[in-house]
Amino acid sequence: NNCAPYLGRIVPAVLRAMEMAPPGQADFYVENLGRLVCMSRQLIRPFLEKMFDLFDPDAHASDRLQSSLVGLIEVLAEALSGDLGSHISTVLPFLVSVIDRDTTESRQVTDRALHALRILSPSLEGYLFLVMPRLISLLDLATTPINVAESTLACVSSIVSAVNCNSFASRTILKLVQLLQCSPTQQLQTAVIDVLCTLMEQLQDEFTLFMPMISSTMKKRGIVDHAKYERYSRLLFSGRLIPKDMVRVPPLLSGDTTKAETGLSMVNTDGMTKQYVNATVLRRAWTVSQSMSKGEWAGWLSKFSNELVRQSPSAALRACSGLASKHPKLCKELFNAAFVSCWTELPGQYQQEIVSSLQEVASKPDVPPDVLQTILGLAGYMERDEKQIQIDLKLLGDYAERCHALAKELHYKEAEWTLEKNYETIEKLIELNQNLDLPDSAVGMLNYVCKEQPDIRESVEWYRRLQRWDDALSIYRRQEAEEGPSYSNTNGQLRCMFEMSDWDSLLPLYERIWSGNDHQLQMASANIGMSMAWALGDIENMEFYMSKLPSSSKDKSFCVALLSV
Repeated sequence: NNCAPYLGRIVPAVLRAMEMAPPGQADFYVENLGRLVCMSRQLIRPFLEKMFDLFDPDAHASDRLQSSLVGLIEVLAEALSGDLGSHISTVLPFLVSVIDRDTTESRQVTDRALHALRILSPSLEGYLFLVMPRLISLLDLATTPINVAESTLACVSSIVSAVNCNSFASRTILKLVQLLQCSPTQQLQTAVIDVLCTLMEQLQDEFTLFMPMISSTMKKRGIVDHAKYERYSRLLFSGRLIPKDMVRVPPLLSGDTTKAETGLSMVNTDGMTKQYVNATVLRRAWTVSQSMSKGEWAGWLSKFSNELVRQSPSAALRACSGLASKHPKLCKELFNAAFVSCWTELPGQYQQEIVSSLQEVASKPDVPPDVLQTILGLAGYMERDEKQIQIDLKLLGDYAERCHALAKELHYKEAEWTLEKNYETIEKLIELNQNLDLPDSAVGMLNYVCKEQPDIRESVEWYRRLQRWDDALSIYRRQEAEEGPSYSNTNGQLRCMFEMSDWDSLLPLYERIWSGNDHQLQMASANIGMSMAWALGDIENMEFYMSKLPSSSKDKSFCVALLSV
């Protein structure tokens, strides 16, 4: 506000000086004009018309002047909160012309123009036809350096997050898949898949049309396990993938990206100075000794939890460190939040070390259930916070099974099913749904498998677990017709008929069994025969079958007592 009375004299003077400046000095005035815009912000509006006249797409300027003009666009967009109004139609052709004219080897001016487009992303609704075709053409490594391709990917990601790009979705995805096929570095591959994840957020169900092609390309390039893409796919299929807001991109007045980013990372959004994580001290806390007894695991977890709170970059969590060290329950409550706050600050190497350490702990046969529950709770907390911990879903399901956390085991088995549809997973899902008293879910799972996965062999055990005896009996009879009678098949039919109280079918089958010479089958069927006779009130046959049971049988002792009464 203090500079407002002087803007009317300063801004026109700077613009006149720029017009009269000799070649090679105009960029100096443009940069200082940008600093003036940063200070005055909304107060610069009365001078916008003259300032936007500087962005002439047909004018020939040096690379340095073009870079300064792009920087001016960035600070104008920042000062006006992205509201450039009708001036956006002046700015975009200028930026596109900057990209088109840049034939230098480093393409620094193109890189700067792409950064400006990221800042302008929220204002590009209705102007995508000017920008997207040019960006898509920059994703061709035959004509574009790798660093520019990476900047283009970041630009496309920002635009997709900010505005509706459905009309360019197919062209963009096809180009990204082509780039993924020929990308020479892992860093570029990761950047491409990150953009595909952003498109998945925005397109939702429409993205599934492209997923087979993307999966095939990833498999060809040897990208078997990309955690972010797999997590987003699971969320998409479960209907829980929510588009994120666009990340704010700061302007670069000086053109020094590193310097600008460093300045931002020193301060939190609430204005508090950010604390730094001492990774060396934290590593000593998470390191696991090779010879730890069962009683020492709780001490290891307590030490690790306390160190996480002490090293947390959050000032609020660090303030609780003294109290948490004296109150284990508080430390346990803060574990997840402290872990995530430290996790986001650690380099990839240290993140992998923590994951390896947690997996090593969980693999010990004598580790207490409390430690496994803590690891599972952390995985669930990070999943809800969309920061997937790099522990295999199958391992997490095994941890849940070991500590009898049935609901968590069901969650991870369902996630495992979306990635790997096999016989064992189906059987486990049916069993877990039954144990959790969710028979409708178990039946629904079985019906889905029969309909959508006809190549998976149908198992009679599935139906027996669900007590669907009529379906189980149908399978037994089909197997008998194909393979002939057998001990296990006949015994299974007996059980199904008994559970359905199908006496008319069961009595002839018993007559055939006891008139034959299969002593093993007779002994196995005696128990069911005794129960059938009791249900029919046939005391004579009940005594006959009871006499065939071994004396150690509990059922025989019970029936003897019952008849005695």
